[in-house]
Amino acid sequence: MRRRLALGEVASTNSVALEAARAGDPGRLWVTAERQVAGRGRRGRAWVSERGNLYASWLVIDPAPLEHLSNLPLVASLGVRNGLAKLKGADDGAVAVKWPNDVLVKGRKTVGILLESERLADGRMAVVVGCGVNILHVPDGTPNEVTSLAREGVVDDLDTVFACVADEVERAFAVFRRGEGFAAIRREWLAHAAGIGRPCRVNLTDGVLTGRFEALDERGRLVLRGEGGEATTVSAGDLFFLESDERMAPPVSAV
Repeated sequence: MRRRLALGEVASTNSVALEAARAGDPGRLWVTAERQVAGRGRRGRAWVSERGNLYASWLVIDPAPLEHLSNLPLVASLGVRNGLAKLKGADDGAVAVKWPNDVLVKGRKTVGILLESERLADGRMAVVVGCGVNILHVPDGTPNEVTSLAREGVVDDLDTVFACVADEVERAFAVFRRGEGFAAIRREWLAHAAGIGRPCRVNLTDGVLTGRFEALDERGRLVLRGEGGEATTVSAGDLFFLESDERMAPPVSAV
C-alpha cells in the first residue's frame, strides 16, 4: 500500500519529506499539499504554488550508489511524463521530456521537478523527488512558455493526477534498479525527448554553450554538437531551444 502524507498548506513538500527522513522514516513516503508558501525550483528559483495544482514529493532512501544519483532527474521526469500521458484527454505524443528534468505538453512547460538529497546522521542518503504539476493554474514571469493540463484539454482531477504520477514515478525507479537499468531508462527517455536535432543554448553556471541537441550519452549527459562538428557533453545547465515550435514533438525514433 502506498504511504501518503496529505497536508493542507506547508512551506514546501520537499522540506516536510526531508524532515521525515531526519526523523527516521524508512522512505517510499509521498508528501502532498494543497498549497506551498515557500515552494522552490531548480537553482533556488521560487515556485508559485496555488491551490488546484499538484505539489508532491517522494522520499526514497539510498535509491542508488553515489555514481548513479546524477541520473535520478532523468528517471523522475520520465516517470512524471508517463503519468501525465495516461490521463483522460492527454495525447501521448504531445507529452515530452526536456533535458534535464522538465515535462512539456505541446512544447510548453507543465511540470517543475526538483530533486534534493541529504546524508543523514546514520549514514543513509535521503533523496526527495519533488514535482509541481500545473493542473489549473499557470505561474507568471517564467523563462519558458508554460501551460496547464486544463488548458491542454486534460480533464482528470487532482487525485487522479497524483495517482498516475506516483504510479509511473515508482515504476521508473523500479526499471532504473539503482542504476543497473539506466540503459532502458535512457532509451525510453530519448523516445519522448523534445528538441533532438534542434539548435539550442545551454546556460551554465559559468558561461553559455550553443549547438544542436544531439543525444544523451551513456552516462545521461546532454551531447551538444557545435557548428564545427565538435561534441560537448554537459552534466548540468538550463536548456533553451533557439527556434520556436509549439509542438516540439519527440522524435519518431532515437538510439
